[in-house]
Amino acid sequence: MANLSRNTEELAWWVALHSAGHIGPAAFHRLLRKFGSPQAALLSATPDALQGLPGADSSLLDSLTFAAIRIDYTRRLVERLLDRGVQILTPGDPAFPPPLAKLKWPPGLLYMHGRYIPADARSVGIIGSTQASAVGFSAAYRAANALAARGFTIVSGAARGIDTAAHTGALDAGGRTIFVLPLGILNFHPLVESHPGKLERNAVILSELPPEAPWETRGALTRNRITAALSERIFVAEAQLASGTLHTFNIARKLGIPAMAAVYRLNAPEGNLAAISAGAAPVRSVAELLHAASSKDAAPAPVQQSFDWDSADADIRADADIRADADIRADADIRADADIRADHQDHQPE
Repeated sequence: MANLSRNTEELAWWVALHSAGHIGPAAFHRLLRKFGSPQAALLSATPDALQGLPGADSSLLDSLTFAAIRIDYTRRLVERLLDRGVQILTPGDPAFPPPLAKLKWPPGLLYMHGRYIPADARSVGIIGSTQASAVGFSAAYRAANALAARGFTIVSGAARGIDTAAHTGALDAGGRTIFVLPLGILNFHPLVESHPGKLERNAVILSELPPEAPWETRGALTRNRITAALSERIFVAEAQLASGTLHTFNIARKLGIPAMAAVYRLNAPEGNLAAISAGAAPVRSVAELLHAASSKDAAPAPVQQSFDWDSADADIRADADIRADADIRADADIRADADIRADHQDHQPE
């Protein structure tokens, strides 16, 4: 699917600026405002021209210069992306997902395979640990399956564990799901042999990161804000205390997005309890989740007697059809940088 609003040459300059090192969403938009276009930013950047731009230093200038030098490579990269059906979208493109406009610094460029449709605004982001327990994995799968069967689009982060359960549950229900990648779109190869047709029809795969970017903490944190912004509701399936999951939850809170968190009879995850203490609605079953997801403020139904998540079929984990092929590391690897980077201007949602 070709990008209809910009030609290949113009897209090459957009991708070149977006892929330059030391440039996050805030710097990208500031450079565009200052220079007027990506090409001008790359070809006209000098120490004097960059003076007064927040964060501008010699490293930024070197990155811009190098990006301009390798423009021929970027032209070929754009052709590869378009040949593979990847759309290259700016905030002004009609296909750009409208919910991302709520971010203070929306993606300067978005790489997307598949089509975001108006119905995707009715969505639930399912988030949780990459090292999920069998019960947590099963809860995420069953939640996604039930929600997708009722027309909700499931948003998740394309990693192992809870994300895998969420995407799989949605596809198994014949529903829609959005993969929000923590790495470049050309480096993502999900194992989806059992769902090829459903992926083409029902999945959107998108990334804010440069197309060939590997996994790194910065990319995971960037992914978290996109996951939150695309979600009308957030469901915490299973989370640890200091984790990327709670980073996403906190972004959602700042954006005013209602949240829900699973409550288990036994071995309650500390991250879930923290989310509930911070305002997430506790949900004990699929029925409570469906009620909360459909209510205006994510309020659950009256408390039920049974804890449905605990009685779920843990064998769902063994039968899951999707496995993220990229080497996406566990939540523990995000923790070290999460607190430091969470307040960085390039990742602020407001």
